[in-house]
Amino acid sequence: MCAARPRISLVNLFWTFFRIGLLTFGGGVAMAAVMRYELVLKRRWLGEDDFVSALSTATAVPGVIAVNLAFLQGQRFRGLPGAGAAILGTICPSFFVILLIVWFALPHFDHPTVAVFLKGCAIAVSGQIAFATYTFARRVRRNWRTGLACASGLTVLLLGLHPIWAVVAAAGLSYFLQEPNGPSDANGNEESQEGDA
Repeated sequence: MCAARPRISLVNLFWTFFRIGLLTFGGGVAMAAVMRYELVLKRRWLGEDDFVSALSTATAVPGVIAVNLAFLQGQRFRGLPGAGAAILGTICPSFFVILLIVWFALPHFDHPTVAVFLKGCAIAVSGQIAFATYTFARRVRRNWRTGLACASGLTVLLLGLHPIWAVVAAAGLSYFLQEPNGPSDANGNEESQEGDA
């Protein structure tokens, strides 16, 4: 975690998230990876654990992941005005790009060059998502809960079910299978007692 929260202007917040939105294709997890690079690695505005925690919250609540994440980070630095600046910075590039596509590119979607470009974008987005998944997966604790989440996701993928069923199943099983005092606390206490003995 960061020792001290940096003082960031609303303009700086807006342009930082504008840059993130402008340089990201694919949205969602792909944008989260770019956001991590800008906020954690490049600018060092917050720590890795803080960002991963915010990402977990952003994916758990309804709405667009990128917008949820922008809201959380903007609110962290400058309260509600910061959240507004971060959200505007995130969505403005997409808005203007879509307008440009409608005005200029839509009539030429059948052109071979445009079709090749769109296929290239799809490949690039797949690579971004794969890299982002690998980056965030490295920080996930490997335990039975992680295995349960992976199994739920794989089941949804193979059976073509709605993702909400994976969330419901994983949450329900996690609730009923959890240990009374929490597995991490129990293990930690046992280890500490053995160390003292």
